[in-house]
Amino acid sequence: MRVLMLGWEFPPFKSGGLGTYLLGFTRELNKLGVKITFIMPYTGKKMNYDFIEIIQADGIESIAIASKLTPYASPTRAFYNSSGKTSTIASVYGWGFFQEVEYYNMRAVQIGSLVDCDLIHCHDWMTYPAGIALKRILKKPLVVTLHSTEFDRTGNICPNPLITSIERQGLLEADLVITVSNYEKKQLVERYGIPDEKIYVVHNAIDLDHYKRVPIEKYLSDKVVLFVGRLTIQKGCEFFLDAAKLVLEKVPNTRFVIVGSGDLMFNLIQKSIELGISDRVHFVGFDPDVRKYYSIADVFVMPSVSEPFGLTALEAMACNVPVIVSKQSGVSEVLRNCLKVDFWDVNELANKIISLLQYPPLHIELKENSHREIKRFRTWRNVAAECIELYKKVLS
Repeated sequence: MRVLMLGWEFPPFKSGGLGTYLLGFTRELNKLGVKITFIMPYTGKKMNYDFIEIIQADGIESIAIASKLTPYASPTRAFYNSSGKTSTIASVYGWGFFQEVEYYNMRAVQIGSLVDCDLIHCHDWMTYPAGIALKRILKKPLVVTLHSTEFDRTGNICPNPLITSIERQGLLEADLVITVSNYEKKQLVERYGIPDEKIYVVHNAIDLDHYKRVPIEKYLSDKVVLFVGRLTIQKGCEFFLDAAKLVLEKVPNTRFVIVGSGDLMFNLIQKSIELGISDRVHFVGFDPDVRKYYSIADVFVMPSVSEPFGLTALEAMACNVPVIVSKQSGVSEVLRNCLKVDFWDVNELANKIISLLQYPPLHIELKENSHREIKRFRTWRNVAAECIELYKKVLS
């Protein structure tokens, strides 16, 4: 089986969970005999040609188009006009972004139309226009996987109507839709009117060979509460800081570590100062290897406002860290041995953190039970096998 796949990131060029997903998913697809041609935007690093770069990695042929797409941002992000001055118009994605998307899709169609394949598989909205065009040119079925909607990315605040239009069109034009949770499937049905029977849920997985505790010396005796994720409205880091303020009133020997970068970085630093807790909050920025942070953490918190899945919760559990997740997430529907809270309920979030920090029996029991659960969790081979069955379904 030959699959033409379109996506906007692939390791080592990644900015979020999609890159982690695609690495595990495509590697296992290839092991199961699927030949994949992957077309992605180029990140600005080493290239052999003016417009495309062809590389070989684990049997996957990857074609990179010169385009610097960075889709994650805050709805309040300002951008700069051609004179270099700050614009008075707010933009979710910044100056030139949609031109980059248009260019990527144009080149993806040009390149993809020459690829011999059995079907087309697109990941997220930026690839949908090209996928629709290639479906018509190649006369091949189109499968789309939606990992996150515009409503998720903006925390349901001022979603961009152009993006929601592209998402809806891609979902309607697809012959089959895959999403990563029932939580997200419900959104597609309610917000976009996609027929329920057209959408298939394939939950994410974890690579237990990679995500495990690593030897690292913890120099301080303080408790560590960890957040890992992009610093955007979607991820709910401001609620993490509000809860931190309450926790420190009860457990002052606690440090809050925030791993990630994003448009809200400076706003969050300012918020920590205003809350009077900046000496207990550590912003470490983006780090491609988060295992060392999981390895020193006593509690992991994922307070997302709207999270289609939430791979970081699985990563933390694999590293033997007790986990608290937002109820507004896909991962909360598949995990049993974790604590769950509404993202907006800062008092309850703080109470749960305090309980895990102050009551060793609870901490130990949750850690042991969650580690046993994650050891039996699904693998990327499971994800690949389920998707192959869906490929066969759409080809028949």
